Amino acid sequence: MTQPSVGETGVGRRFLINIIGAVGLVFGFLPMLRYLLELDLFDFTVAPYEWLELEGAARLLPPAIVLVTCLVVAYLLERGSAEA
Repeated sequence: MTQPSVGETGVGRRFLINIIGAVGLVFGFLPMLRYLLELDLFDFTVAPYEWLELEGAARLLPPAIVLVTCLVVAYLLERGSAEA
């Protein structure tokens, strides 16, 4: 038996999936949690969305888009790694 090369192990793909998941959590889930619970602890997570000056429920839309996009991309990458 031969050892798989570095490219065949999928370490790079797994790292990319983890980074995408972290971005989804930090800029998707935590801002929604901050808006819903009004926690000042997560102020840094809403910085990319403050320039939109959205109010009410519309504040949840940009983080939700980020979260869903990250989930879909991570799912597609995971599904692609299972086939390879």
